[in-house]
Amino acid sequence: MNILLSIHHEMDINAGAANATYQLLRQYEQSGHRVTVFSYDNLPAYLPGKLKGILFPFYLFLHIRRSGTELDIVDASSGDAWIWSLFRNKRKEPALVTRSHGLEHTMHEGLLEEHKRGNIKLSWKYPLYHGGLRLWEVAVSFRKADGALFLNQQDYLYAVSRLKVKEARTRLVRNGLPADFLGLPVSPSVIQPDEPVRIAQVGSYILRKGIKYTADAMNVILREYPQVELSFIGTGCQAGTVLADYDPAVHSRIRVVPSYNHNELPALLSGHHIKLLPTLSEGYPLSLIEAMACGLAPVTSFKTGQFLQDNEDALIIPARDSGAIISSLKQLLEEPERLYAIRLKAYETAQQHDWSRIAGEAIRFYEELRGRTVG
Repeated sequence: MNILLSIHHEMDINAGAANATYQLLRQYEQSGHRVTVFSYDNLPAYLPGKLKGILFPFYLFLHIRRSGTELDIVDASSGDAWIWSLFRNKRKEPALVTRSHGLEHTMHEGLLEEHKRGNIKLSWKYPLYHGGLRLWEVAVSFRKADGALFLNQQDYLYAVSRLKVKEARTRLVRNGLPADFLGLPVSPSVIQPDEPVRIAQVGSYILRKGIKYTADAMNVILREYPQVELSFIGTGCQAGTVLADYDPAVHSRIRVVPSYNHNELPALLSGHHIKLLPTLSEGYPLSLIEAMACGLAPVTSFKTGQFLQDNEDALIIPARDSGAIISSLKQLLEEPERLYAIRLKAYETAQQHDWSRIAGEAIRFYEELRGRTVG
């Protein structure tokens, strides 16, 4: 097949959605398909970042119109193909798949909740585009698509019930792990009483990742458990921004890594035991399964409906609940055998996330859609 993937980001493989797109590209090519990617890298360099987001669907529309008859599938991230979807000829042009890397509508509702709680102040401009027109664009791109892909059950159910996306053409999919993250030589052991316990939070230091709730909880944990150390990896900001949220008395046990290359993550997580992700809204966090592949036990508010069983390969907590973070961490800190068991099970679960298997599932979905549109 001739496949076009679109993503409204630069193709930085150290970033989640772009990395997932890159991994699909590699797997499709290895299976003998012709694949191209259309991203911000294809837009004029002089365009400001915010304008790129608004104009990207127009540029993608023109690109598809120039090469559309040669394509079999357009797999576009949410909102990218809304213009083309309104004007395409289904009999002559390629099938359209709209793929969510995290549904904008559930993220929007999360922002409104944080605004209501006084944790964030939304600009008066927000409802004009990101909280208004952009949500309409995304909804159109899903409703007009031949197939829709979602990364977790919350987004899936929202799209079917609220956006009226046709359930028969909708699928739950996963993100995966590249080959060098599978089968890592990880051998967790039971933590000894005099051994430090290291907790990692991987990702941008932004409100959506639950950093306020992390700070509320970890200030308590770090004060009560002197053997605990905390790492923030890939914050996108300097250490001072992170440390400002923490008691100066615990700063010496907090490590901040502003950025890293993707292949460096196993080394950065070496010696860590727990992965903390109290996210407010997420698609299918690569950092979570990557940490599991490195032998870390997740404590997370992320729920997918596909994997992660509470008390087996993770401790699942409610979002926006610092008390639940504290309670879960205390359980693992005071029951080292339980922490050991969850780490082992999390490692096993991570091995099921082979990109080659996930790409094969997507190709079968493409073939099913092509059969419908051709028929």
